[in-house]
Amino acid sequence: MFNQGDKPLEDKEYPDESDLAADDDEQTLGLMACPQCGRLVYEEATKCPYCGEWIVQPGWRQSRKWYVRAGLYLTKTILINWFFWLALVAISSAAALWKLYLHSGSR
Repeated sequence: MFNQGDKPLEDKEYPDESDLAADDDEQTLGLMACPQCGRLVYEEATKCPYCGEWIVQPGWRQSRKWYVRAGLYLTKTILINWFFWLALVAISSAAALWKLYLHSGSR
């Protein structure tokens, strides 16, 4: 149950009995179910006091989706910048050709 170097949890680390009362929703604020054993523990807990398993809070960095989102954002940014410069070059080239056309027609 305990890994080498872990010490047993103290009584003060367990939730109070009043926190575990499920008759009123306001009393269960700040508690969540342990993903391993399903018992109520504090949301700030890093380890379940009942089963001893580590509790990992869900977050955007734990998912591989953030890699995909970051890649898509980077691709979008590169494409927008590329299209911007491509349009700028096309406009300046068209302006230069127009100026050359007007200049050659005046002779």
